[in-house]
Amino acid sequence: MDVKTAIKSRKDAFFTAYDIKDETLIQKIDDLFARIEEFGKTCSDYMDFETKFAQSPLNQEYIAMFTEVATKTTSKLQPVQDNPNAETDEEYYAREAADDLRYAAKEATQPLRHQAYMAGTEALRSNKVGNALFNLNNHLETANHFRKLAKENKEKAKAAKEDEK
Repeated sequence: MDVKTAIKSRKDAFFTAYDIKDETLIQKIDDLFARIEEFGKTCSDYMDFETKFAQSPLNQEYIAMFTEVATKTTSKLQPVQDNPNAETDEEYYAREAADDLRYAAKEATQPLRHQAYMAGTEALRSNKVGNALFNLNNHLETANHFRKLAKENKEKAKAAKEDEK
């Protein structure tokens, strides 16, 4: 997915889910998305856009616009009446916004977490006992791999014998 498609799908979501006839509201949506499109031009790709957009004030405006549209217009979607636990639109968008923020925070901290992991591994390997543990672990993994291969070969041979009968 590219940045333009991501922005268009967000805008289309308004008109797919809600019957928006108020010209003032339509103009507000158009104005917001004109700014989001300008913001999107500063991003290198889809993931860059999603990460930056989740942290941008434009994301909060987008969520607020959905709340405004939900309260001022009628939904085109059929309400779920049989499920009392169904989320309201506001709950859904709040959860989605929180998910976006969690994802952006995870992506933003990933290089630091990797550096910390590598520093810890390097510190452990520089120690004789730690290095011995790494070597032991590698030998155990290799032995387990060969044990698994031997078991699979034995099962294949057994199945081949049974097929011959």
